Amino acid sequence: MMLATNKELKPKDDVVRIARLYFSRWRIEEYFRCKKQVFQFENFRVRKLKAINALNFYISLCMAFLSLISMKSETNALKVSIIKTAAPIREKVQFHYYRLAKGISGILSYAKEGVRLWFKTKRPAYRQLVFKLIL
Repeated sequence: MMLATNKELKPKDDVVRIARLYFSRWRIEEYFRCKKQVFQFENFRVRKLKAINALNFYISLCMAFLSLISMKSETNALKVSIIKTAAPIREKVQFHYYRLAKGISGILSYAKEGVRLWFKTKRPAYRQLVFKLIL
């Protein structure tokens, strides 16, 4: 790997510090790229700013959930099962957001009926509006 910088590097500590800055920036770039590619954030059909902000908020919540899962230990049962479902091509390449999003998508693809059958909800009795004609 070769990193280009305009900083003057003298001791080894400078090189390590610059490399760490680049790697911390890498996670930020991965976040935005995943937001655009996995959730297709640039491919939306809403035009109002309020709707765009709401869409951005919900996608950011999903990304936060992926981030929380990615920070768990490598022996965490949930994380292991999600990554196993994602069936990565290369084990050593770790784009966490992509792999976790693909795994969750694969797990949820088995739910043919949706999530409504997973939870019992109380619904009010159906009340139809009736118009009575009084003469």
